Formats: sequence, C-alpha cells, structure tokens
Amino acid sequence: HPDDESMFFGPTIQAAKRMGAQVHILCLSTGNADGLGEVRAKELDAAGVYLGVVSVNLVDDAALRDGFEEKWPVEAVAAQVDAAARRVGAETVVTFDAGGISGHPNHTATYRGVLYWMLSEDYRETLRGVRQVWSLVTTNTARKFVGAYDAFASFFLDPDAMLAASNPLVLMRAMAMHASQFVWYRRLFVVFSRYSYT
Repeated sequence: HPDDESMFFGPTIQAAKRMGAQVHILCLSTGNADGLGEVRAKELDAAGVYLGVVSVNLVDDAALRDGFEEKWPVEAVAAQVDAAARRVGAETVVTFDAGGISGHPNHTATYRGVLYWMLSEDYRETLRGVRQVWSLVTTNTARKFVGAYDAFASFFLDPDAMLAASNPLVLMRAMAMHASQFVWYRRLFVVFSRYSYT
C-alpha cells in the first residue's frame, strides 16, 4: 500500500542507498479501500521523491484491491513482481514476511506471492538475475513498539540482518507526506515502532 514504504521499509531503503544501490518501489495496491486511491498515488510519488528512490511503480489491478476482505491470488502478485524485477533489472528483492508486520492480509499475500514467484518454473529467467530475496521480519508486540531500543535486541538476536535507519526523522517526514493516512495512531506508530529505526 502507499505508505508502507515509509512506515515499514524506510530503514531498508536508507541502508540500501548507503550501500550505493538503486532503489525502486513496487506498490501492489493503490490503497483505494476508502476511495482515496488517486490521493494515495500522489502521496506515494511525493514520498518516493523525498526518499530519493529511482522509481515508483504503483499497480492498479482488480485482482489486487486494498482491503482486509480481499484475497490476493499468488499468481497475480508473482506476475507483478516478475514484471517489475525484469523492468528494473532487480538484483535484490525485499518484501514482507509471512506475518506481514501488521498482519494485514494484503501484506501476507504479498509474501506468499513473492514465495510463489521464487519457486515457480515460470519465472526462472528473471530469477537468474536476482541474487537475494529478503523479507522484513515481523516481531512480537513488545519489540515492535520499543522504537530505537529494538536496535539492541536486533544486534544480539540477528546482527547479520539488521539494517539501521540513517535518519529516522527523514522517514517520519516521508510518512507525513501520506497526509490522508497520517492519523493519530500512525503518528504514534512512526515514533514508537522499531520499523522507523531498524
């Protein structure tokens, strides 16, 4: 969804840019559950520019509608991921894990679709160029909301996979660009969530 790049993947984007990678965003849904798809598309473009990514690809596919009741077919997700990976020559793909960070069914369907893409014979040609596929780790509630302090837990529990934000304030400003979504509980989330820091 438009805003997930800022709310969850910000430290990954900043770390990839620090390593000299070209970062591209693939957003599988316009986030139109409340009829705000066009507004959210503009917000995503603005946040992408602010974060300094090379490109933003927003998918508007009837099979990938935003919503808790929507069932995303793995085939539709895989086809969009494959097309985007081919278009940008992706060497690394980063996605949600099976828990989807917040448990949102669209997030968990994204993980299942990427897994299907990785395992399907239909996409072997694209996958030859992809060296790594990573997933953002869903943590328990206590770790999720200790903010920057989770960096210590991450350092000891999984130091090889920890990516720290270079500037959490930039990520908070990027999230604020999603004005239609920046309601009180998301404001609290970006301050207290580990995903703004690691």
